Amino acid sequence: MKIPKTKAIELIDQKIKQFEQVRENARYENRYKEEYQLAYQGTEMLLIELFSEDESKKFRMEVTGPLLILAGQEIDVAEEIRGYKEHISSCIAQLKACKERIENFWSDEEKKTTRKSVVLFVAMSFDEADKDINEHVIGILKSLQIDFKTGERYSRESIPEKVKSRILESDLVISIFVKRDEIKSGGYTTPPWLIGEVKFAQGAKKDVIAWVERGIKDIAGLDYEKEVIYFVRDDVKEMKKATIKFLEALKEHKVI
Repeated sequence: MKIPKTKAIELIDQKIKQFEQVRENARYENRYKEEYQLAYQGTEMLLIELFSEDESKKFRMEVTGPLLILAGQEIDVAEEIRGYKEHISSCIAQLKACKERIENFWSDEEKKTTRKSVVLFVAMSFDEADKDINEHVIGILKSLQIDFKTGERYSRESIPEKVKSRILESDLVISIFVKRDEIKSGGYTTPPWLIGEVKFAQGAKKDVIAWVERGIKDIAGLDYEKEVIYFVRDDVKEMKKATIKFLEALKEHKVI
């Protein structure tokens, strides 16, 4: 379903403001860090949703940043900051061009839909070591303005009644399986409560989309499900593939 014109403009404006904030806060030591990554990756995903994957690739090519400094090469801090800000300004300019296209060529009629709102529950680890992947997945949902609920911190294997209630109230469960302990025979375990929550969701006939860190052995019998999204958190290329598959899965479930 095409996003209504007014909503599309609102989402573009939000990304422009994010980049403007990144540019205002630009320092040598915080270049391309979390604030920038959230704005940039969120923009790529938004362009896929508004236009196409080709449009996202075009954006990437148009706003290519300065070359990385080689080891041993003398650093000109002022020049690096200047190049970084120019790159951000280029991102803003491309977004403004997209906004102009929407304003001039998109229909003002908002398509009506009888599709009910899909309620999401995100099952995840709350360990600090897993913060990066949690923020990546949650960042996708936030960038698309999708509401969701999460569980709570606990270390017991049993599932609290509050979490059970949230799963039962949900239409779709998104689980983020992360590595925990290495297994002598090979591979890794994942936190037992994640498996417990997914098995509970399956028993309640809830649909599941699972992000699975490669190397994990037991993922609650989801191995043969079509919506298992494998990821390698330190591999940018693999994360992009996983992100695109996640967007496709959300579309399949009529979340977007």
